[in-house]
Amino acid sequence: MSDAFDRKALSEELDGDFEFLTESVEILDEDSAILLNKLRQAFEAEDTATVATTAHTLKSMVGNFVAAPAFEAALVVETSAKQGEVNPTAIDELETQVKRLQTALHDFLRTVE
Repeated sequence: MSDAFDRKALSEELDGDFEFLTESVEILDEDSAILLNKLRQAFEAEDTATVATTAHTLKSMVGNFVAAPAFEAALVVETSAKQGEVNPTAIDELETQVKRLQTALHDFLRTVE
């Protein structure tokens, strides 16, 4: 069992629509890679505004999966960027949590298919 997301809450929100979940996970897989790359590029360019908005987008995306660890990691990056500071370790943690979420979601989908 994974703590990357709340399986019970997500299942209740889906009301059994696992086809929708499958499509949503595919979107997460595609978009999160793009957004994480954009986040790293913005960090390298010291563009805290783009870091903040990209982290916010990721936060919203992972929030749809009731994924507290990834949500909190995105919030940390977003908040610090809004204050003009970005810690590369926080970005690393966000990437780790997003990947962990993806793995957990794929594992979950295998159990409901």
